[in-house]
Amino acid sequence: MSANTLDPSDPTFKDVWDVLSAIDCNEHTDKKNGLTYLSWAWAWGIVMDKYPYAQYEMLDNEVLSDDSVIVWCEVTIGHLKRKMWLAVMDYKNQPVKNPSSTQVSNSRMRCLTKCLSMYGLGHYIYAGEDIPQETSKAPAPAVNEPAVQEPVVEKKSEAVTDGENTFGSAQEAENAATFFIETVQSMNSDSLESLADAWRQNKRLIDTFDQHFPEQYQRVKAFFTETKLKLKES
Repeated sequence: MSANTLDPSDPTFKDVWDVLSAIDCNEHTDKKNGLTYLSWAWAWGIVMDKYPYAQYEMLDNEVLSDDSVIVWCEVTIGHLKRKMWLAVMDYKNQPVKNPSSTQVSNSRMRCLTKCLSMYGLGHYIYAGEDIPQETSKAPAPAVNEPAVQEPVVEKKSEAVTDGENTFGSAQEAENAATFFIETVQSMNSDSLESLADAWRQNKRLIDTFDQHFPEQYQRVKAFFTETKLKLKES
């Protein structure tokens, strides 16, 4: 199936999220210098098992004014697309100036796993959790007590999208805000210019928070404001 072909049977963002976010990735992670890394080969194998028509593409690198580099990756599942970025970092998790081809290659595959986390696979790792969230289950009725059938009230809400990201609830927006902030922090933005680039490159996501999720918007805005003040004082 072509990545550009829209088919009614293609999964939605929620369909993919429900499948991939429930997978426990703990046996396939490695910890280095305080960060947890998920095996890209295993992660891609899982996606291929669930969605064999999925594709990924490494986009052009972004070279910043200090000669450090940000790699970009795009993953397509059916008609769904998500992009992710990652700074090329050394073993101390510091940005590398004029990185080697090996450093760029390794960062690209780490970027792939982070992009897959935006579909749900291993997202809990980047959110600082130990295990994926499980769907809550109602407690079983006590023995010899009749089960009472409670009326089911469906809460319908329209998903919010910015063209790349889709949020079906405030919790999903909160997870995305956390992931966004942690990603900017991991890039170790050490200049006002790089901080401004992070804001500008994610303007659609930030505008979506502003229009639909005010609490998450204020959180992201406060993070950028505080970081900007610290950079000015340093």
